[in-house]
Amino acid sequence: MAKPDRTIPITARPTFKTDLVEMVVSVLVMSLGVVLTVKAQMGASPIVSLPNVLSNVMGISLGTTVFIVYFLLILIEWALIRDRSRIILTLSQLPFTMLFSLFVDLIVWLLGGWTVSGPLEQWLMVIGGTAIIGLGCVLEIDANISMLADDGLVLAISQVTKVRLDKVMVIFDICFVVTAFVVSYVAFHGFVGVGWGTIFAGITLGLFVRLFTKIVKRYIRKDGSIQA
Repeated sequence: MAKPDRTIPITARPTFKTDLVEMVVSVLVMSLGVVLTVKAQMGASPIVSLPNVLSNVMGISLGTTVFIVYFLLILIEWALIRDRSRIILTLSQLPFTMLFSLFVDLIVWLLGGWTVSGPLEQWLMVIGGTAIIGLGCVLEIDANISMLADDGLVLAISQVTKVRLDKVMVIFDICFVVTAFVVSYVAFHGFVGVGWGTIFAGITLGLFVRLFTKIVKRYIRKDGSIQA
């Protein structure tokens, strides 16, 4: 998913209790946004596009497939690491990935069979879910403790290849979403779990991140790590 460049070093351990709380809140907020985009039935946000398709293919919960896919991303990141001092950072992604997966399944359970119908309601849900994910992304960066596995792998690839982080992010997101579309088409001969909502979220998430960066810095936490 598209996010601003991380120019501030990530610490393996929280410096302040506030940072840890903010990180947990960010994971909860992103989980809510993700589930809302799924409930819109127009395709999940890029952050879980592939797990959502695999969830439909394998018939298991979205949270479970999120954990499986993200755990594989952590393993790939670990294999790419040359600076062994970053191993602790990589391992720190695991508990937050587990928390993200648990929150996703919990919110799905709480919402039950609730869905929306009609194009207007669906698009409002996609827009709202994408905006909420954007807020969660900003809180995650502002906490500056760890990151979810997709961001961790992007950072590792950038450091290994010496390619700019923003370029790696774009390439990674495109590959992630394209893989989701391909798997969906092969499995269902159509697009299940991905769609116009996925594309919309991929295009607009960066705009919401920039918007909430200013809001968080001005009104929520002025002493955080993110740069407005």
